Amino acid sequence: MIRIGTVNGDVIEAGGVKNVTNNYYGKQEDAAIPASAYTDEAVGRAIMALNGENKPLCEKQLFLAIIKVLAAKCGWSSKWATSCERINGLAAAAHFEVKCDYNNLKAPIALKFAAADYKDWEDYKPRDSERLVFAKNKALAKLFEEELDRQVQAAP
Repeated sequence: MIRIGTVNGDVIEAGGVKNVTNNYYGKQEDAAIPASAYTDEAVGRAIMALNGENKPLCEKQLFLAIIKVLAAKCGWSSKWATSCERINGLAAAAHFEVKCDYNNLKAPIALKFAAADYKDWEDYKPRDSERLVFAKNKALAKLFEEELDRQVQAAP
């Protein structure tokens, strides 16, 4: 897309509008969505969109990424058991093919990146022993963030 200009903080591009604010000193940052906008319904729909066989959220251990994003972006508890319980209590959870299971998160907790803040994942250098599981979680976390934002923006 070609950037045409800005109107009321929105960047106008050929082919569409992208919500953007804080266009200062030549730096452009995406508008922050407040944590309160991420309702349980939006979270459930976002998980549902990625959950299941042949979808990105196809392994129970990948709920580690979901919980990290929910804690960082939505103000959820970073405690694995608490977050799993809340995820499994969502209305959409009845339709999840892959469920959040705290017992499946115990093994990844021993991984160094699991203890790191999600904001630090971007620059995190995984050990050889955790490289694959980190790559899967990092990729899913990015997809989940994007899907969460889509669900919030699409909400009535």
